[in-house]
Amino acid sequence: MGYIVKLIPENLYFVPHDNEIGTTEFRSKAVAEGLFYDYAEATAMVKLYNKDMLQDVDYEIELIE
Repeated sequence: MGYIVKLIPENLYFVPHDNEIGTTEFRSKAVAEGLFYDYAEATAMVKLYNKDMLQDVDYEIELIE
């Protein structure tokens, strides 16, 4: 079980990329490579990416079971 972050307007998902935040259009890649095991960690990563983003407007955090 874990979480993935989806950027809503862009329809992209977070994945790690060279110790930075990368994105992919593929949900399967986000599940394989960008899974956060803690909800707070996923939220913190969003804030590092852009502190002004609003949940359910700019991004959503999806539970993966």
